[in-house]
Amino acid sequence: ALVANLSIFDLGGDDPGSGEIGYWTHPDARGRGVMTEAARLAVDHAFRPTADGGLGLRRLTLLASAGNAASAHIARRSGFTEVGRERQAELLGDGNYDDLLTFDILVSDDRLGPTPGRT
Repeated sequence: ALVANLSIFDLGGDDPGSGEIGYWTHPDARGRGVMTEAARLAVDHAFRPTADGGLGLRRLTLLASAGNAASAHIARRSGFTEVGRERQAELLGDGNYDDLLTFDILVSDDRLGPTPGRT
């Protein structure tokens, strides 16, 4: 069974040194630190030099609906910093709009954040 999915995408666009990360977790797997650990591993891979098997990026972005506290929590615990908010930018399934939070992390940032499983 698939419990989670994480992707790094938008590689090689206008800024070849950047990408975006997105993820989802099955409800039965939430609250266990699975996605936080996966996000940290993905960030490490994204910033690892290409000569060492990584993507060699310098910046990653992450978007999260303001109403999705769990996603924002994962972003922060994975070392991302909230850098902006777009008001009513996310169309929800019920037809309403929510604010969209923008997070980013740079290769030069301290990525030692809190240990998974701790708040």
